[in-house]
Amino acid sequence: MPDATYQVRVSGVIPAEVLKELQDLTVSVEPPETVLHGSLPDQSAVVGLISRIHGLGLRLIEVRRLPADEDPDAPPGIIR
Repeated sequence: MPDATYQVRVSGVIPAEVLKELQDLTVSVEPPETVLHGSLPDQSAVVGLISRIHGLGLRLIEVRRLPADEDPDAPPGIIR
């Protein structure tokens, strides 16, 4: 089963040192939020990412599994 693509929205800005750990994900800052896009291999990886965000004291806004045909780099609402 291929990796699933996710969009994770976090309130505020993720610290630069944490972003280095997330280099496999696309990061965009849409004040006042940070949006992460990318493929994660399984639910364990999703839970690990959520735990890391929680451990930093950041507020998780949304986690979405994107449809296979949705371009994770496109603005929200645009399907490719």
